[in-house]
Amino acid sequence: MEVTALNCQCCGGVLKVTSSVCVCEYCGGTNIICGGTGKYIDMLNRANSLRQRCDFDRAYEIYDEILTTNPPFADILWSQTLCEYGIEYVEDPVSKKYLPTLHRIKDESILANPLYLEALELCDEEQKKKLEKSAEEIYKIQVEYLNIAANEKPYDVFICYKETDDETEKQTKDSVLAEQLYNSLKDLGYKVFFSRITLKTKLGIEFEPYIFAALKSALVMVVFGTQKDYFEATWVRNEWSRFLRLKEYDTRKQIFFACNDVDDLPKAFSLKQAQILTEDNAIENLVNNVNSYFVRLKDEMVDVKCPNCKWIQKVNPLKETALCTRCKKPYVVSEAVKVATELSFRKKSWIKCPYCGREQERNIYGCIYCHKTI
Repeated sequence: MEVTALNCQCCGGVLKVTSSVCVCEYCGGTNIICGGTGKYIDMLNRANSLRQRCDFDRAYEIYDEILTTNPPFADILWSQTLCEYGIEYVEDPVSKKYLPTLHRIKDESILANPLYLEALELCDEEQKKKLEKSAEEIYKIQVEYLNIAANEKPYDVFICYKETDDETEKQTKDSVLAEQLYNSLKDLGYKVFFSRITLKTKLGIEFEPYIFAALKSALVMVVFGTQKDYFEATWVRNEWSRFLRLKEYDTRKQIFFACNDVDDLPKAFSLKQAQILTEDNAIENLVNNVNSYFVRLKDEMVDVKCPNCKWIQKVNPLKETALCTRCKKPYVVSEAVKVATELSFRKKSWIKCPYCGREQERNIYGCIYCHKTI
């Protein structure tokens, strides 16, 4: 197998490929190589470069483009797995080895990820051992991050914005406006994730567990973009794209947009309304919109029990179906609401006997257990 222009998925160095498992001479990283992907070296290198720059969504799209016209290749499926978990390989200053860093934690273990499992099935024995070792290494970090995130108190609002302009290296106008929104919402009693302030005490440690916890718990995200390219900035896109995926499983989540021109909105937001930041009282309007949403949400949401796993969660009773946040199975909302209403009615009509302490439906004859008059 003679492919000389393929780049290492860890450091980006040029690989000298002579077998299905290749160790990079620059960083020592192990790469699995499938024969069929040699025809797509340029696309693979471009995708790998994007992933190494943490532009995981665009990298995933290129890998997907290859797979749409070809049978699945183990190395591409593995690369897509790396994108799903936001894996960037960073050189350790002490060991000089390139170690994985997670930028997209998920509750689902990487060891159970469908893309990873499919890749294993397509591997030869040598490739399989290397892939399993790499996945185990990532899994250990994933568990560590999830344990940190689990101890974070839930947020109400996540503010998504670009802090520093790439060209001028100065604070963006978005950052100034986002701080105004942060202060206003905080004054109203909301717990708000605003990275410049929220992560201030986390210097020297990985931010991802705290970002993940906030994205998962916050019911509202406000995305700022005074310039079109700010919406597409790597870390801004990383946050709002993840929130959109979480929104698929939790219909309570809502996104508000703030920009100077609605034409600047990304395609994912093209049909959405936005707060125009050049208007008077723009931040005040945003605050009112966020606050109104929480008030409306409180009135609209009801507690129901998933008919599959019995997990209790809040749903909008006007929705036809809902997806359980625990077992990920869909169910009919109207039926779940009906069951919850019947249980609530029964519970309200029940009483506890002051003599034997047993609960029962209210009746005119007294306790059905100890037969004393209630």
